[in-house]
Amino acid sequence: MRILVYGAGVIGCELAHELCKGENDVTILARGNWKRSIDKNGLVIRHYGQLRTTIDCVKTIETLEADDNYDLIFVVMQYNQVLEIIPKLARNISRYIVLVGNNMNPAYCREQICNQSHTEKEIAFGFQGTGGYKENDRVVSMHFYRLIMTVGGLTEHLTTEFKKSLITAFGKTAYRLIWEQHMEGWLLSHVAHILPTAYICYSLDCNLRRASKVQISLVVNAVAEAHEMLKKLEYPIRPDCEEEAFAENRKKKQRMLYLMVKTPAGKFVISNHCANAVGEITALDWEFEELKRKAGMSMPAWDKLRKDAMIALRNKR
Repeated sequence: MRILVYGAGVIGCELAHELCKGENDVTILARGNWKRSIDKNGLVIRHYGQLRTTIDCVKTIETLEADDNYDLIFVVMQYNQVLEIIPKLARNISRYIVLVGNNMNPAYCREQICNQSHTEKEIAFGFQGTGGYKENDRVVSMHFYRLIMTVGGLTEHLTTEFKKSLITAFGKTAYRLIWEQHMEGWLLSHVAHILPTAYICYSLDCNLRRASKVQISLVVNAVAEAHEMLKKLEYPIRPDCEEEAFAENRKKKQRMLYLMVKTPAGKFVISNHCANAVGEITALDWEFEELKRKAGMSMPAWDKLRKDAMIALRNKR
C-alpha cells in the first residue's frame, strides 16, 4: 500500500517505522534539518524499553501536493498544527485520511476537510500511546512491546473498505488495532484525562517527580468532574470502564498515577510532551474551557489545578 505519514515527530516516526514492514510503500512528510537527517542517515529510532535501535530507509517529502495520491494518509501532528493544515488535506486527492492524536474538535476537522475538498473523503480518528523525544539525529521512543492504535469513525463505524485498508496496512506490524465506534467521545474523554496532568506538569516546571499526593488526588478528582461535564453535554465517556476507574476506584487510580509520574514513563509520556507541545496544550485547554462554559458546571478541583498552572506559565515568561 502507498502510505503517507504526515508529521515526523516521535509518534509519526514510530508509526512510519512499523508501517515499513510488509509490502507498504511508506513516505514521511518532514522538514528542515530533520528531513535532511532522515535522507542522509535513515529513520533512526532508539526503542528505549526494548533496548534496541532500528534504521529504516524511508522516502521523505516536504509538501503534500494536490495530486499526490496515497492509499492512506496518517496525519500525526499536534492539534493546533492539524487545524492549520486542513486546507492542504482538503485539496489533496487521497480518499482515506486518519487524524492521529489529541483532538478537541474532531467534528469540525472532519467537516472542514470534507467541505473544502472537491474529491470524496473519508476521515477516521486514531490515537497511539507512544512517548519520547528527538535527540540529535535519532528518535528515542518509549512504548510497550505491543503497540496499540485506537481507531474509528467520529460517531460511527468505518466503512468496510476503509477498515479493510487499515487492516492491510497494519497486517505485518507490531500494532494491535482497537476499533472504536465513537472516537469523538474517546478523544474528549482523553483530553479530560491529560489536561489535569499537564496542569501539574507546568506547575512543577515539567518535573513530575516533584508531584505530591495532594496534587495527584486533585488530578483524579478533576478528571471525574470533567466526565460529569462531558456527560451533561451528552458526550459518551470512552473507553468502557474509564468513568468507573475515576469515579468508583479513585484510590486505586491515585496510586497508579502517583507511581507513573515518579518513573521514566511519566517523563517520556507526559513531561516531554508538555514541554514540547505548549501550543497544543494551550489549544486543548482553550477549547475545553469553552465546553465548561457551555455546560455551566462547577469544577473546583479542575479550576485549582488550572489556576496554578497558568500562574506558573506566566511567571516563566
